[in-house]
Amino acid sequence: MNSIKYLSMNRHHILVLLLGLFLWSSCKEKNMLLYTDDNAPAPKPVSNVQFIRTPGGSKLYYKVPADNNLLYVKAVYDISQGVTRETKTSIHQDTLVLEGYADTLEHEVKVYTVGKNKKESDPVTLKIRPLTAPVHNLFKTIEMKETFGGASITFQNKDEAALAIVMIYDSTGQGDWAEADTYHSKAPKGAFSVRGFDTIPVKFATYVRDRWNNKSDTLALTLKPLFETKLDRTLMKEVSLPTDENIGHVFSGLSPRNINFMFNNVFGTGSTNDCFHTRPAAAKMPQWFTFDLGQQYNLSRFKFYHRGGSSGYYRGADPKRFEIYGSNSPNADGSWDSWTLLGTFTSFKPSGDAATPTKEDEEFAVTNGEDFDFPPGTPPMRYLRWKTTETWGNSQYIYIAELMFWGAKL
Repeated sequence: MNSIKYLSMNRHHILVLLLGLFLWSSCKEKNMLLYTDDNAPAPKPVSNVQFIRTPGGSKLYYKVPADNNLLYVKAVYDISQGVTRETKTSIHQDTLVLEGYADTLEHEVKVYTVGKNKKESDPVTLKIRPLTAPVHNLFKTIEMKETFGGASITFQNKDEAALAIVMIYDSTGQGDWAEADTYHSKAPKGAFSVRGFDTIPVKFATYVRDRWNNKSDTLALTLKPLFETKLDRTLMKEVSLPTDENIGHVFSGLSPRNINFMFNNVFGTGSTNDCFHTRPAAAKMPQWFTFDLGQQYNLSRFKFYHRGGSSGYYRGADPKRFEIYGSNSPNADGSWDSWTLLGTFTSFKPSGDAATPTKEDEEFAVTNGEDFDFPPGTPPMRYLRWKTTETWGNSQYIYIAELMFWGAKL
């Protein structure tokens, strides 16, 4: 009984304490509201304003005035005719970042201090001249050429700005332009392709766009896509050789996630467990597996569909670096003597290696599948061996949702 009484008293004291804290907080809040003086003059302006030119903008540095009424500092500027931007920062900062310019002309910027009563200081006016905008820097590096079934683009993005590379094509040959694809990236370099075109000349064009709708010039080329056909996935099957890591992992009450799951045409965001998944218990790296294409082909390219879901793409056991070998008569002992290296590949993440995966990453890797080209002159092969050397999450096992291959049958 004593212990019950003691507990009840403690609860009573806690309730009193919480009520007191609530009342104190309410009073403090009221005092803060009362502190705003509508009759107070506008704060003094910033002083000693300097700037550093940046691609598509500038960084402003200044001294904040000592004023108890000061709430924030803002810059007002036009990035183009009729388009005004406003950038704000707190009184605890001494920097304002201006961005969104598409040219390198001289632009006027006005910097204000703003009081808690919303009164603004007189502006400090300065002239800035941005460096070349990221849309133009990236555009200068674009290389576009024909590839199997379409056209490919490579680029460098030295500013690591979030940009969209838009690919369009003349859909009728009469100047009726249609979008082929839009590729989003802030990575320092990248490549992508548009596919599904016949082997007749097509006029392709590309330009770069940023989030302020600034656009680069347009590069237009007439290209003739190379012939290819999609390989018949129903002919593809596992080849089990000594040293291969090909036994499927069992989890969540499902059947073993073996190699055949890579060739069942099931992939995407809603199929997170429909994948080839090697066993964590048999973890090792590098590891490899072998499969039969069903017949001999001149290979042009392949798509690697990453596993979807929160534990899938660009994390965990998702392959990051891998090699593909080919053979027409593999040694039965699983040795490497009968295998030829066809290519060394690195998976690409549009948002950059360090960033948390984005929706654009998911669309690129899980929904659309990541494209890889075999090098020109790749010899005809029937059997392939995939060797993973590194995963995105440094796991010692792997998972792959789907593999698709293109080429020409001999």
